[in-house]
Amino acid sequence: MSLNIAKRGQFATSDTSTMRIRQMDPKVYQRRANFAAFVVFMRLLTMKRRSSASGRNGYAIGKKAVNCKGPKFEWADIDVGTPLSACALTINDNATTLAVTTGTGSMFTVNDIIYNRNTKESCRVTNVSGDNLTIVRGWGGSTAAAITSADVIVLVGNAFSEGSASPDARAYSPTEVYNFTQIFKRAVDATATSEATEYYGDVNKLSFQKRLEWDQFLLERARSYFVGRRSEITAADGKPLRTTGGLDQFITANVYNKSSFSYNYFMEFAKLAYEYGGEEKILVCNSGLALLVQQEILTNHKVNMEISPRSKEFGIKISRLATIYGDMDFMIDQTMNQIYSAPTGFALEPALLEEMILRPDVWKENVQSPDVDGRKDQIIGESGLKVISQERHAKIVIA
Repeated sequence: MSLNIAKRGQFATSDTSTMRIRQMDPKVYQRRANFAAFVVFMRLLTMKRRSSASGRNGYAIGKKAVNCKGPKFEWADIDVGTPLSACALTINDNATTLAVTTGTGSMFTVNDIIYNRNTKESCRVTNVSGDNLTIVRGWGGSTAAAITSADVIVLVGNAFSEGSASPDARAYSPTEVYNFTQIFKRAVDATATSEATEYYGDVNKLSFQKRLEWDQFLLERARSYFVGRRSEITAADGKPLRTTGGLDQFITANVYNKSSFSYNYFMEFAKLAYEYGGEEKILVCNSGLALLVQQEILTNHKVNMEISPRSKEFGIKISRLATIYGDMDFMIDQTMNQIYSAPTGFALEPALLEEMILRPDVWKENVQSPDVDGRKDQIIGESGLKVISQERHAKIVIA
């Protein structure tokens, strides 16, 4: 019998590729950017508040973090409005009846002092009938002038004579707001054979799959907290199905849109964000807006940021920019890149945000059918987002 030689040559004396020892790294590396920062921040914020409410330090975990008693949670917002109306019909400089914007007459009463922001004239109200005010012109020596349609009328305040009785009481009607909790689930499974088989990186093991599914679980909730829509229906199986509303649904009043970005534009946005109060906001933004801030504010205008105290408190990288209106913390959430193609951010007041937790996140093991030769685990949690007083928050879009 001749020699069993497949090839001859200096470098091919044993070229059986199937017999080569593979140089395989025992680890499996996952491609993942810094993501779900907002949803993690919200959960930690709620856990901290629950712990503080119980007189403890640190973070409440498990059932101690629950702050919701049902799948629908409600709150009341009261907007007292602004002391502004407008002239509805032009009148000359000696007319004594002023028609104001429809529906705003109820904010005025007898002896109110009003001010025309355009002409600088002050007047005193002597009678109110619907949206028509009877007024004394040129009050306090101010100069009477024609009041033209759309002139802004400011309610300065009410004047009382000596010994006068108490004024008529005013009532402010709250707006009832609500949202739902949403059930979030992810599952992993493996046959008994797969669990017993050895693979590089243990990619077949439930422990490895759980880490991957936990990330996806957070991402689904993160996306819901941005663009989720509040809804409740009866599903095909006859059971209730609910989805939680996100920031986009609740923050609609203060939306700042620009086609370009500049330092001045950002300061205008900051003014909008702080217009209704609050001294500290946190700007949750995608990488597109973060890049514009880096280029225009930090580089071109040489404005420095400091590390926010929230970084140490929550273990998330947060920078702080001081504006004339108040401190603005910055948090980049890469999840937003998947949702918003344009540079986008939300200036939020943390004190007026809360994650409502009905059921804390928990892994439930062995949820497979009894006769299955394998194992199935699922993670489940139920929660929703509470956004109080939308005027205290703002959104910026550069597109």
